[in-house]
Amino acid sequence: MLTANSLTLGRLLLALPGMLAGRRYQRRALSRELAALLQVDDSRIVLYDSGRAAFAALLQLHGVGPGDEVIVPAFTCVVVPNQVPPSGATLRFVDIQRGSLGYDWQMLDIAIRRHTRVVVVPHNFGIACEVPTWLREKHRQVRFVDDAAHGFASRCAGQWLGSYHDGAFFSFEYSKNLTGGIGGFALLPAGDYLPQPALPEVSCADQWRLLATLKAHLLSARWPLLGRIAMALLRRLRLIYRSGDHEVLDGAPHPARELPLLSAVLIRAQLARLPATLAHKQQLAARYRAMLDTLPDIAQWQAPADTHWVRYPFALPFPVVDKARLARELTAVSGLAIGVWFDDVIHPAGSFRHGYQPRSAPHAEALAASVFNLPLNINLAVDDALAHKLQRLQQALAQLLRQQKESA
Repeated sequence: MLTANSLTLGRLLLALPGMLAGRRYQRRALSRELAALLQVDDSRIVLYDSGRAAFAALLQLHGVGPGDEVIVPAFTCVVVPNQVPPSGATLRFVDIQRGSLGYDWQMLDIAIRRHTRVVVVPHNFGIACEVPTWLREKHRQVRFVDDAAHGFASRCAGQWLGSYHDGAFFSFEYSKNLTGGIGGFALLPAGDYLPQPALPEVSCADQWRLLATLKAHLLSARWPLLGRIAMALLRRLRLIYRSGDHEVLDGAPHPARELPLLSAVLIRAQLARLPATLAHKQQLAARYRAMLDTLPDIAQWQAPADTHWVRYPFALPFPVVDKARLARELTAVSGLAIGVWFDDVIHPAGSFRHGYQPRSAPHAEALAASVFNLPLNINLAVDDALAHKLQRLQQALAQLLRQQKESA
C-alpha cells in the first residue's frame, strides 16, 4: 500500500531542522495550529503517540467503566476495540450499511441499550457523517465519539469532522491523511477538560527507527523497487517501526506516550501546505470516479465535496477469496498501488476478534470481501502517466467483470 499520503521525501528532509526547537515548543505549536484550523480552543486538543491512545483517553473522559457498554462498528481496525476491555466496559460490534460505509441510523437506534455509554461513529475513508438529532435526543445517556482516523480535515455540512459530537480521535500513522509515522490527538467536547498525567516519551532509538521506516515508505512512493529494497533491508535489521504483534494478535491495549518530536515537526510541515494537498487529492479522486463510472457494476460512495479522502474506495459486485492476491495483480497491471482496506470485519485479517461472531454483521462481511481502494497521495501526479495507469486498470477491471459473468 502506498502510504505517507501528504508527505514527500523533500519535505521530510526540510522539516528535520525544526527538531532543534525541542519537543515542548513543537508540541505546543502543533496544538495551536490544529486548534486554529478546526476553529476550537486549543485546550480541546490533546496530543498522543497514537489515535488509539486518544480513544482510550476519551473513554476515560466519559467515565466508561464496569457495567457500561461501548458499541464499535463491525468494520474497523483491531486497535480500536483493543482499548475498550481495560475500561471494564463490555464491547459490542454493530453492523454498518453498504450504501454509506457507516451505520444505518434506524438499526443503531434499535441496537442501543440502557447501559450503552459510548457509540464509536465511523467515518471510513474520510466520508464525514453526523448522528441525527433525533437519535441523540432519544439516547441522552450515550456519548457519540468520532473515529476520525481516516478523516482529518473532512467536513460535514461545513463543520469540521470531530467538532460536532462528543469528541473525536485522529491518527497520524503512516497511511493516514497527515503522516507522522505515528501520532494522534483527541479533540475534546467543548467545555470538557482532561487532566493529563506525565506520559513517557518515545525513545530516541524508536524515533530513529521511525525515521528510517518513513524514508522507506517515501522511497516506495517515487521509486517502488528502491523502496521495496529499503523496506526489506530494514526488516532484516529489525528497524521497522510498526504496531506490535501483541496488539494485533492478542488484542492488547496500547500504552499511551507523548507525541514524538519527529512526528510533531513533520505534521506541522504538512499542515502548512494543507490547502494544496487537499486540492491535489480531490483531483485524484475526480479522476478515479470518472474512470470507475465507466464500470457501472462497480460500487462507489457519494461524499461531500470537501471530503479529505484517505484512500478512494470501490467495491466489486462479488466477493473475492484472496483480496491481497488480486490487489497485487491489479497493481502490477496498472502501476497504481491498490489497497485492501478493510480486509476483514476487524482489520487486518487474523487479528484478535474480541468475541465477534461470524455472520453477525453480514453487510460488513460482504464489504470486507469486496472493497478495494486507490491511493490519494501527493507523490502521485495528475498527468498523462496517471491517465495511462487508469486506462490499464479500467481494462483489467472490465476483463475481471466479464470473466465473473461468464463463470456465473
